[in-house]
Amino acid sequence: MKILVTGASSGIGAACAFRLAKAGHRVVGASRSGSAPEGVVGHVLDIRDPQALESGLRNIVGDLGGLDALVNSAGVAVAGALEDTPLEFVRAQLETNLFGATCLIRAALPYLRDQEGGRLVHVASLAVDVPLPFQALYCAAHAGLNALCEALRYELEPVGVRVTVVSPGSVRTGLTANRRTARAGVVYAGAAEKVLTANDLDEEGGIPAERIAEVVEKVLGRRVPPERVAVAHWHEKASGPLRRVLPERLFRRVIRSHYGI
Repeated sequence: MKILVTGASSGIGAACAFRLAKAGHRVVGASRSGSAPEGVVGHVLDIRDPQALESGLRNIVGDLGGLDALVNSAGVAVAGALEDTPLEFVRAQLETNLFGATCLIRAALPYLRDQEGGRLVHVASLAVDVPLPFQALYCAAHAGLNALCEALRYELEPVGVRVTVVSPGSVRTGLTANRRTARAGVVYAGAAEKVLTANDLDEEGGIPAERIAEVVEKVLGRRVPPERVAVAHWHEKASGPLRRVLPERLFRRVIRSHYGI
């Protein structure tokens, strides 16, 4: 397959690009820096810039000789109380994880349709099902794109493009270290510190990025791929079903207890 992987400079994107290339696929790894793992052709691509995105995508497809699959793993993380979050952080979160990803999908669709069996794989988050305290913007961006992917299936399945959302739980990547955290004011400082400390510990004990890459490879190898796949520790996978059976107030109490607030 001829595959474009975004966010390929580190973390899940790099793991996906490396594994897919090692499996014999033709892979371009795109990122803002243009860096990619060993054995993968790197390409500069800023999904937040629609004009540069379209021209960059044309060049990538030209190099690949077509586009069978897009694996979108580009993203940033913003944390902190919404009231304390600077607008530049708000824009960075939504412009990359929602607006940028939407522009990327829109620009890639003509190429995927041409293949009569194109694949769109978006790496999202289990936080779509269980939003996390002090990460409201991150959760909102992923929830928006998850809904976009669900709605797109009505448009794309008749033209031969299959959409899969891969939803990881806590993953050991550089996303934690690179997270942009808003400085907490006196109202939220105590709770924010507890939550983000617990979140960092969760991610340090999370699954390796290679597990996500393994799932993405299997999804691309399926004739009829799943619409959504959760990749996480068992207790994280259980959180969504648990929320559906518990009263909402009681479920929030469980989440608060986990984070010590």
